[in-house]
Amino acid sequence: MALYNKAGEILDKLEQQKGTIRSLCLSDDVVDKKRTYALVCESLKYKDALATIIKQSGLLDSEKHRKLLRAGVATVLVYDFLFGRGLQTSGNYKEIIQKHKTRLQAELVRLKIKRKVKDNKELIPEHIRNAIVLPRWVRVNTLVSTVDKVLNRLVEMGYVLDTVSPPSDLKGKVYQRDPHIPELLLLPSNVDLHDNPLLLEGHIIIQDKASCFPAFILNAPKNSVCIDACAAPGNKTSHLSAIMGNTGKIFAFDMDKRRLTILEKMTGRARCKNIKPTLGNFLEVEPTDKRYSNVEYIMLDPSCSGSGIVGRMDHLTEQDPTLLENEAGEARVEALAEFQKKAILHAFTFPNVKKVVYSTCSKYRRENEDVVMAVLKDQDKFGLAEGAFPGWERRGMPLFDGAKHLVRTDPKEDNCIGFFVALFERKTVSMSTKDRGLEAVLPLFGKRPLEAESGEVKAHSGEPAAKKAKKKNKKKKKKKKLSTEARVDELEEDSGID
Repeated sequence: MALYNKAGEILDKLEQQKGTIRSLCLSDDVVDKKRTYALVCESLKYKDALATIIKQSGLLDSEKHRKLLRAGVATVLVYDFLFGRGLQTSGNYKEIIQKHKTRLQAELVRLKIKRKVKDNKELIPEHIRNAIVLPRWVRVNTLVSTVDKVLNRLVEMGYVLDTVSPPSDLKGKVYQRDPHIPELLLLPSNVDLHDNPLLLEGHIIIQDKASCFPAFILNAPKNSVCIDACAAPGNKTSHLSAIMGNTGKIFAFDMDKRRLTILEKMTGRARCKNIKPTLGNFLEVEPTDKRYSNVEYIMLDPSCSGSGIVGRMDHLTEQDPTLLENEAGEARVEALAEFQKKAILHAFTFPNVKKVVYSTCSKYRRENEDVVMAVLKDQDKFGLAEGAFPGWERRGMPLFDGAKHLVRTDPKEDNCIGFFVALFERKTVSMSTKDRGLEAVLPLFGKRPLEAESGEVKAHSGEPAAKKAKKKNKKKKKKKKLSTEARVDELEEDSGID
């Protein structure tokens, strides 16, 4: 009975948009997480059919039954009775279902005849049956571990490298390495990581591949000052922190206190020390404020339609997408595009900003290429950076000359959510890849140069590496007192992070 109560409660919360399938099923108060997750997901697949059957059978017509059975509980009970393993409970719930047994079965037969289907699975809506189910992407948190160490731990857990299977066909304890972002690993879509020690200890972070693009493309150098304009829940922020090697500072803005608390928790588990969580509206931040006078890099991932999101199970709670293409939806996208344009133009007003990366998880041109064209037209200080993510083939819609510098993803082809990225660069800064150092000439998909794990110093000029390292050590000694004081200030500022 406890399983049905909890699964039913989760269905009710999903209906009220009080969480996601994953967050609700993995909540601390869920005792049997795996069974609950399975029951919720399977019930959602048949939600439409179950609602019809329950209504036509009169299951909830009685006031007594309505008091005993909430809508969500009735859904999971009838699912298990008609489509699942059979009822796994006794008492009142079993008595009510048994009383309506014949009527429920008759309504199932009637529904199948009406819809002209033979198999129960054909009652599942087409947009759910044909939904793209993405593999599980995990990012190695280089602030805590290394790719090699994580791979060794996975091998100890029984995982093996699969270099043959398409990502969508991965099954069992296998993994793949991503060819574009060196710290990304690919696991089967149904892998359960909620109690995996690598996740709990912060060695890996569950993050879709496309979601890693903004920080990777922005590629802020160490010791730089950055803004993450719409930061929560914090995965992109922690990725940027890792790229910067926990140096410099990232002002992470979000207007929602609850979401900012989640960011603090997540970046804390990732052991980020250079993030300053800030409650507030980025659009209201004064660019001339002394606190932001040294900001050189801005990551902007504002609110969007989310039309590119293909969650591992999110399609179970979505309406048929063909029903969403209406005037109300178009008006919302138009309003979002205006907000996005305003946010980019505001980012350009920070006096010392060099680069701004703009991203959305939208598939709509109106929020992507159209927004980019609009901001390029409305100002002349920033343009699109050339050579952004040179190893990525899928580019923007060919609507203008600069579209080849934009980045797009396709869920079906790229095994990640639908995404869009544009990297803007101040025109006084070189618009070519000349200032990008080694990254511009790396042959493997535009990877960032990684720090040598052996401690070897890499020279980025004609100066010998050993000589350069010696000079660097001398400079460190001179600045030791100042840097120690700065670290104390930094720790005080980030003391609220879990």
